[in-house]
Amino acid sequence: MFRGEKIPFSGERVRKIKTRTVNDDKRVQDFYVESIFTDSCTYHLFSWKFKNGSEEEMCTSFVLHEDETYIGMNFDLSERPIKMALSGDNQLLILQKEGGRFLPAIGFNKNGIFMNLHMVNPNEEGKYKRNKNSIHMMRLFDEVLSEKVKTSVLPTYLQEKEIVNVPDYSVQSLIVGPNKKSFLVEPGRKYIDTDQLEDNFMVLTNFSVRDAMEQEDMTLQGPGSDRYQLAYGGLVNRRGDFSVEQGLSILKQTAQREGDFPTQLSMLFSPEEENIYFSLKRDFNRIYRFSFSDLLITTERGFERDLGFLVKKKGVLLSELEGWL
Repeated sequence: MFRGEKIPFSGERVRKIKTRTVNDDKRVQDFYVESIFTDSCTYHLFSWKFKNGSEEEMCTSFVLHEDETYIGMNFDLSERPIKMALSGDNQLLILQKEGGRFLPAIGFNKNGIFMNLHMVNPNEEGKYKRNKNSIHMMRLFDEVLSEKVKTSVLPTYLQEKEIVNVPDYSVQSLIVGPNKKSFLVEPGRKYIDTDQLEDNFMVLTNFSVRDAMEQEDMTLQGPGSDRYQLAYGGLVNRRGDFSVEQGLSILKQTAQREGDFPTQLSMLFSPEEENIYFSLKRDFNRIYRFSFSDLLITTERGFERDLGFLVKKKGVLLSELEGWL
């Protein structure tokens, strides 16, 4: 059953589509797809809510800054079409299909910038509001990846602007920029950057890292805390001797193999190489590579023959790549 309604906000129009399904464990799941229309842009977004109030655990990401930077991401969600597509001249977006549309969830650009969207428990301060000083997360996503907002000025930007969620949606983001600078941004919470940490890396799952930092004993609890500890330990143990293979190993350790949201795509971005190494559906024996230098997806290892695909704005479905032998 689908229900659509238009909700007015000052200066913006929001269309919300809700579909209700019943999972195998008899929980009723509501899925929301929304579009926010402004004078210049349309932002598509998606979120999940469960009537029993439980939060789903989705996605693990990390960044490590050594001589080179390594960015890892496990994209966890239910079975559906996912594609990789170019946006502009230098962005690669990961999009998932719902309600007949492909919606962006993860972005990379050729200059080494990365941003994702992780589900997190909502907080009152981060709820959507519309005023001249508030910026919602989907707009931030667009402006960071397009470099309308440079990561070099992001600390000032985040202090001056009020970062909020969009209606019925709660996320936090890992943002990675050039020059060994990274940020964790959660609406309603003070941002965290690499200068505030003793470590040269960051990890993000689905609990509020800022809330955990403000606990005297840095208590790690909540959705994804187990995956956080696995990734954190893996990065500590591999510092000083890190590589693409080490990054893929951490992604393999933290991949979700059961539940409603298994890992569909695992990615390791090496900005210095301008390459993204990735695997599909937890099969780490077969590794693909996307290169910003030629915009090609090629077979890296584990295949019977060498194959390639030129990525364009239309994109390529991951299901098409699964058929490569």
